[in-house]
Order: sequence, then C-alpha cells, then structure tokens
Amino acid sequence: MDNAEFVDALKLYVRDDGIKGVISRLKSPLGRSVSPKMKNLSEWYNSLSEENTKNVNIIIELIAHDVLFGVFAVLDGVRIIDKEKGQFELAYKTQENSFILNDPAEIGLHELFNSEYPPKF
Repeated sequence: MDNAEFVDALKLYVRDDGIKGVISRLKSPLGRSVSPKMKNLSEWYNSLSEENTKNVNIIIELIAHDVLFGVFAVLDGVRIIDKEKGQFELAYKTQENSFILNDPAEIGLHELFNSEYPPKF
C-alpha cells in the first residue's frame, strides 16, 4: 500500500462509512435502549423536508471530510499538536516491504486527500 492507496482506503472505510453510519443512526437508531437525546435527534431528522435532510447530510459530509483532513495534516506535520513540534512517521509494513506513508519528500497525505476537494455531494 502506498500513500495514495492509504488515503483512498481511509476515504472509503473511515470517512464514507462514518457518514453512512451517522445518517443511518439518525434515520433509525439501533439498540434496545436508545438514549433520549438520540431518539429526539432521530425524530427531528425524520421530520425534516427532503431539502433540509439533504442539507443536514451535506453538513455531516463536510464535518467528516474536515476531520479526516485534520488527521492527515497532523500526520504530515503541517498541523502541530504538541509543544515539541515532533514529526510523525507512519509506515505500512508487510513481510516483504515497508513504505513510509507520510514521507516528507512525497506529496502530503492531506494534499492527496484534498485533491478532489470540494467533495462531490
């Protein structure tokens, strides 16, 4: 897996699945003991017009995109989260190979991620 494949995998399995999960829970909360807060959110969401539902879904997509972008920016070292300003080194390893996913000499993960920005809604 190289850095582009890593970014694509996180788009699919983290961002996109997260968006689908939140929307699904809003439509129909799961579990025997749904919290009153979640029940109220679901009732509110299900009462929205089609246009407003689409707008809420777009907001969810924007948040998911921005959060994952922030994680990539931290891994790339362009968003600092500590006083020491340390660098992260993210490696993908198999028995045969090792690949640094956030190599500073390569295009940044956050840049790869945002290459399709704005997301298609």
